[in-house]
Amino acid sequence: MKTVKDAELRRQEILMTARELFIKKGYDKTSVNDILKVVDIAKGTFYYYFSSKEEVLEAIIIDIVEEGATKARRILNEQSIPLLNRIMMAMMAQKPDFEGSEEIKEELHKVENVKLHRVYLREMIKKMTPILEPLMLEGIDQGIFSIDYPTECIESILLLGHMMFDDSDVFEWTSDEFPKKIQAFLSNMERLLGTKKGELEILMQMFGQL
Repeated sequence: MKTVKDAELRRQEILMTARELFIKKGYDKTSVNDILKVVDIAKGTFYYYFSSKEEVLEAIIIDIVEEGATKARRILNEQSIPLLNRIMMAMMAQKPDFEGSEEIKEELHKVENVKLHRVYLREMIKKMTPILEPLMLEGIDQGIFSIDYPTECIESILLLGHMMFDDSDVFEWTSDEFPKKIQAFLSNMERLLGTKKGELEILMQMFGQL
């Protein structure tokens, strides 16, 4: 006899099962029926929660962004960590880092999944911006930053960081090129934040370059 579960629990069960199958078998090779078999639900139950397999992947991506945002919030509260380090650590926390994350990222970069990539960017900006805003305001109060548009500054840095590092495999940079890209990113961050030149050089160590 099948157990009647709370709606949100059932939805999460479908998502976690689909996530494991996408990682194990690949998105293209996983069918809705594969998900149904593991979760042990009828097709009608699946379509009550999701209209398609693509919508399941979209929900998984949103969950992944929230996982990163949760890590970033914890970092935000670590007052013992210097401000500049907290900002960079919070930004880096939103990069997917779990078994199978590369497979999920690969799906985002496929031409046919451009919509999913947009979903990721939209959710990442929407969730990370309010997390980083207090840090920016703290930096302004301390006289470290000089920013006219804090919110837009955060959005620009997040987008630039995503393009340069989360999508770095798209650009196929070599190991020799990568340190220069990091230095360029930090230099551009200094300009956006209105800090003095070289202020962010210490953050190179976070990229394993010092």
